[in-house]
Amino acid sequence: MTAEHQALLSELRAALAADPRVRSLWLSGSFGRGEGDAWSDLDLTVVAEAADLPALIADFRRPRPDLPPQVFGQLVHGRIVSAITPEWMRFDIAFLTPAEFAAQDGASLQRLAGDLDETPPPRERARDAGSPARVSAIADEFIRVLGLLPVAVARQEWIVAQQGFDLLRRLTVDLFLEENALPPGARGVKRLNAFLTAEQRTALEAVAPPAADEAAILAANPAIAALFLPRARRLAADLGLDWPDAFEAATRRRLHDDLGLDL
Repeated sequence: MTAEHQALLSELRAALAADPRVRSLWLSGSFGRGEGDAWSDLDLTVVAEAADLPALIADFRRPRPDLPPQVFGQLVHGRIVSAITPEWMRFDIAFLTPAEFAAQDGASLQRLAGDLDETPPPRERARDAGSPARVSAIADEFIRVLGLLPVAVARQEWIVAQQGFDLLRRLTVDLFLEENALPPGARGVKRLNAFLTAEQRTALEAVAPPAADEAAILAANPAIAALFLPRARRLAADLGLDWPDAFEAATRRRLHDDLGLDL
């Protein structure tokens, strides 16, 4: 944690811990997990009674002399006060009831003030039951988007084709995370390197986003398909899923007949 983070944390902790409605205050997010760096935002979690939450949230959304000045602020999901200071330091304050807090991962929290007995137990990370359904959806969507390429090419919609490639790339990242048995809640929002293997990163970095022209588009899509499809098929087999053979075959025929592409 940088000196700027420390100063921001001290200011926020002093204001929040002084409020009698706050049962406990916790460092959460990447710093709570011990994974924060100089570019991380500061995440705090406040535990308070449900009856106190509306007024408490309203009080900490408005400008106050005991809070850092803000150039931007918003309320996310009705429970997270998210703000940016003039120095572009970012902080989020999540407000939870005791029951909601009890469901959090205690291994990702560090107590800053209040009742230590409220610490929830650590949660084990394991492949969750939703993974097969997600892998199936990822594979179906990849094949569907890939099959729309002839539409963009025929219309010479090169920006649309770039957007389609971007979606295929994001789906490939999602597939890699499923290979690593990482459920969505265990993934970072502004981080990716830590959640991919070196081999996965090298493979994905080798497939460059295309320029907005036909030749680049027609080269990039087979490249991302060659990366995605064999791995998706293997993962589906490992999970006992039926592979959409007919859908893939129809898409391959469409790309061959309309664009002369052989995947």
